[in-house]
Amino acid sequence: MAEAFELSEFAYAHRGLWTEGGLTENSLEALLAAADAGLGVEFDVRPAADGTPIVFHDSVLDRMTEATGSVADRSAADLIGIPLVGGGAIISLDGFLSAWPQTTPLLCELKVDGDTDAERFASTVGAMLKAHSGPAAAMSFSPIAVSALPSGLMRGQLVLPSEMTGAENLTDIAGGPVDYFACHVSDAHHPSLQAVRQATPLVTWTVKDVAACEALASVTDSQIFEGFDPALAKRHILHK
Repeated sequence: MAEAFELSEFAYAHRGLWTEGGLTENSLEALLAAADAGLGVEFDVRPAADGTPIVFHDSVLDRMTEATGSVADRSAADLIGIPLVGGGAIISLDGFLSAWPQTTPLLCELKVDGDTDAERFASTVGAMLKAHSGPAAAMSFSPIAVSALPSGLMRGQLVLPSEMTGAENLTDIAGGPVDYFACHVSDAHHPSLQAVRQATPLVTWTVKDVAACEALASVTDSQIFEGFDPALAKRHILHK
């Protein structure tokens, strides 16, 4: 069974501990490097044509591989093993969970776009995460997907930037009770999010430099970061 955990006890590497010219985002190598550094990890899953959850951020293959076209148009058997630009290969969620050392938390983002059946995909991913032996949570921008996650699994509501939506209350998007909110760095100070922090933790994404990390530490419960020394991230986020 997936374990509940305190979000504030960890910092989270965005798509793994990848760097330009180093390990590749959402590769198994970058994800495992986060665990080796004592970090939680944020990563993305989206469905292959047969519904199998694949660890991949973009809806199309073009940016991260030499292949082209939509992830959703290919079977899992076709996708798994495609080399990633910079190293590593596409993996399935099942393959990742089998390799994860279970010592630090997973923040699994469900990508729901195009014709994705949000409820079905959330049920599939949720069941896999719930069966995982270790700390894990799932989150999505889709409130339908978040609401469809199985009970007993920590769930987070990702919030689009207010400058895109014009929303005044950023917590209204949640379709039901959630265990945390995850907002863009530009909204970390937003009154509606700060108002719920006593009851519902707030994580912010994506923090890309040490100055921002330090500045946001007092208004967030944790951060999803990339591009700078994880030791500095832990120092400012966890005060260690």
